[in-house]
Amino acid sequence: MLKFADAASTSSTLPYDRFIGVQPVMKTVMAWKSIAALSSEGRGSHSPPTLFSMSRLLSNVADSAILLVVLTVAFSYKSFPQTSIERATTLTNDHHPAEAAEILRSYLATHPDDVEALTSLARLRIDDGDTSTAIPLLERALEANPDSREANITFGKILISQHHYQEAMERFEIVLANDRQDVDARKDELTAATALALEARADGRYEDALASLRQARKSLPDDPTLLTDLGIQAQQMHLLPEAAEVLNTALSLAPERLDTIYALARVETDQDHLPEAERHLRAYLAVRPRDASAHYGLGHVLERQQQSDAAAAEFQNSIELQPTQTESYYQLGQIALDEHQDTSARQFFEKTLARNPRHGGALTGLGIIAYRAKDYPTAHQQLSAATEASPDYQPAHYYLGLTLVRLGDKPASDLELGIAVELDRQQQGKGEPLATSGRF
Repeated sequence: MLKFADAASTSSTLPYDRFIGVQPVMKTVMAWKSIAALSSEGRGSHSPPTLFSMSRLLSNVADSAILLVVLTVAFSYKSFPQTSIERATTLTNDHHPAEAAEILRSYLATHPDDVEALTSLARLRIDDGDTSTAIPLLERALEANPDSREANITFGKILISQHHYQEAMERFEIVLANDRQDVDARKDELTAATALALEARADGRYEDALASLRQARKSLPDDPTLLTDLGIQAQQMHLLPEAAEVLNTALSLAPERLDTIYALARVETDQDHLPEAERHLRAYLAVRPRDASAHYGLGHVLERQQQSDAAAAEFQNSIELQPTQTESYYQLGQIALDEHQDTSARQFFEKTLARNPRHGGALTGLGIIAYRAKDYPTAHQQLSAATEASPDYQPAHYYLGLTLVRLGDKPASDLELGIAVELDRQQQGKGEPLATSGRF
């Protein structure tokens, strides 16, 4: 008797040529054996027999009665594991989630560790607003396969929705460890890291904010958005070398990215790399000419390079675009003060104080004007207020010391002048001391 084992022994291809010349009864037997072989193959590999294989088999069955038997058996075949998931997917796409969920539950009763089925059912539960049921399903899926892309991303999205950003990042980082270019994992990792950093900053936990962005950089070393956020955070914490390195990397990845250009210009200003800062601010303003803060920043950089007229023009541009630009009024006052145009300087300082009564630089400026006019009581009043508002502003302490000498209080004068000397020593090489908290 012709046996199934007589076919090519190591191939999964069915012995279709064996049907040629065999009697109808033998054809029936061989058809049944072939279908049984397909069934066994499907169960072992978790993939159903292909329609191509079926059609090849059926095309060799000449007798119509036998063909009917074979068709009945073939189309009643229901035990292939993937079929249930495919049917559930089709039902889900056709907006029949309840029927899809029922198929998946039935399937999982006999295949409890199938990752795809567990994840698919979890997603149906999420769509129905039932995350409490979805989470155990995803935990089972990840226990069966910790590296499952779909289970990790789905679980991570739930964790984001619950504001568990650190745990969410861990899910996405598993996926990115296997495929750094996974679009969904990259997007969600950035979302979670940014949210975690913002949450930490809102609570005043700046180190934690920095740590979350540094962690995300390990998985997203080429993401210019993440790198820009990390650079800005580092700059705000005065970690200038790190900020410069990160932002330059971001700019190399996205040379036209304006927020990166602007952030790098701020870092370069803090580092006293003024020509580079000027170049980047001009590049930024070429695209966004109506950004009042950027005009102020460029004016500030130009002033520090002793380009007073050009700086004054940028401060004026800033005020015209945004009349509430307090710092531009102050800087115009400072330029006028340096040029001994005290009347003009007074007007700008008074406009500054109208918007910010505790502006240390403007208070110092008025104190210096009063000192020059030998109005020492007024100078003392303004400069004392300046040192209270901006304790680290060296010029305020220096001129207060000079004023106290004129008022005959040498011990107090020595104290203020000593503070001024110490601040000057501390601030050497650290750029211009801040008179206020105002920055561009």
